[in-house]
Amino acid sequence: MGEECKRGCRHTKKSSVIQKKFFGKTLLVLGSNVGAADIAAYAKENGARVIVADYYPPEKSSAKRMADEHFLISTADLEHLSKLAEEHHVDGVLSGISEFNLLQAMALAEKHRLPFYCNRKQWDSIEKKDEFRRLCEEYHVPCPKLYYTGGELAEHDWDKIKFPAVLKPVDASASSGVHICSNADEMKSLVGDALNKSDSRHIIVEEFVGGEEFTAHYTIVHGKAALSCMDNRYPVAVHEGKVTTIPAARIYPCVYLEEYIRQVNPAMIRLCEGLGMETGILFIQGLYDEKKNRFHIFEAGLRSAGEAPYRFIDKINGQNAMRLLVDNALSDEQGYALEAEDPYLKGKCCGVVSFVARGGKVGGIAGLEEAVAATPSVIEYESRYPVGSIVPDGDTLRQLMIRFVMICDSREQMAKNVKYLNENITVVDDKGENMVIKIDPERICPGQSGGGYYKCLILHHPRVFDFHVCGRICRAVSAGKRLAAA
Repeated sequence: MGEECKRGCRHTKKSSVIQKKFFGKTLLVLGSNVGAADIAAYAKENGARVIVADYYPPEKSSAKRMADEHFLISTADLEHLSKLAEEHHVDGVLSGISEFNLLQAMALAEKHRLPFYCNRKQWDSIEKKDEFRRLCEEYHVPCPKLYYTGGELAEHDWDKIKFPAVLKPVDASASSGVHICSNADEMKSLVGDALNKSDSRHIIVEEFVGGEEFTAHYTIVHGKAALSCMDNRYPVAVHEGKVTTIPAARIYPCVYLEEYIRQVNPAMIRLCEGLGMETGILFIQGLYDEKKNRFHIFEAGLRSAGEAPYRFIDKINGQNAMRLLVDNALSDEQGYALEAEDPYLKGKCCGVVSFVARGGKVGGIAGLEEAVAATPSVIEYESRYPVGSIVPDGDTLRQLMIRFVMICDSREQMAKNVKYLNENITVVDDKGENMVIKIDPERICPGQSGGGYYKCLILHHPRVFDFHVCGRICRAVSAGKRLAAA
């Protein structure tokens, strides 16, 4: 039997032997995001003493509320954190999904000779855009054409660039300093911004490619890698004309999963295993040009992406990447069954759907609890800004105001449930005006109110698929011989 936690999640009770596998161990957790809370909960359930440190008070930190001890120390204060680790004789240090906090955890682990799932060389090879590009070229992972990488562009470098082109800092995150430039004059005016956003003052200039966005997640166990899941990323622009977009929804499995497995996955497996990591997680972001049937991988991270898909993967097949990292930090036991990975998610459609807020003061939220209660597919939800609080104006993940984690039987059901949430939840600012952007259910499943089935030929792949009618977007639900559309 399962038991309910305060977040509305259902966890399975473990035997007393399993619960105590970290007995006598101390884990230091940096930060208070979703990943940090999940790490703290798992470690504590299994007998570890958990310490949490960051600048948030306990009332704003679920990780601190479940910790044995917590400290008001900024995760930027590495010296103070190091003293804390030494004084409490910590056996491991981790963070959730925050890139900055993970770098701090890695530094602490290195200084105190604690286990960590990756080293700085491995991290840089993935997180730095120029080094990741070289890695993709080595393992024949498709990516946009690289025109330039380095510091200030010399006069002869401009002759190599074909416009439109994309300008990026090599080591910034969240699209900071990224610009799409239509000509040389435009790029020359923006190079300074990209250089200033880079800690190393290095940039890359690459081919501009179009297509549908996706993210793919990989898990590494005993040096072997497997594709865990892949999504369609549905972005919205908080402010018109901005390059930065915020994901209003991520829906799994990706509608291009079958083609991705055929074209890209073998090379990505080789790349992941070539990193030399014994244990770890990794995600990549890319674009798929449906007309040209081409994938372009443009970014990666040696961590979980912000939507934390391990939450619904755990519900479907019992696999949880955060638990894998805790096991690696506190014991020699690796209970993650890589062979059980199923990027098709056992036929389910999963999603992280968000209401994206514009800046301003929250004046009212109506219908949230009632709509969630009427939507069983919502397994978790989070409302980050209560009435009276200020949502910062910008184009960052701080604009994700309300998030729903959902598991459905089909894309059609996902779209219908999203439509219901959209229609029954209202968020207004202090002037009574709508302050959130909601994903259009038609983007998730066009024609979602329709029905019927048909057979379709998927080129280059010897399988038969029955597809639910939803415009261009189809979902494979059965396997067989290759047939032409009837």
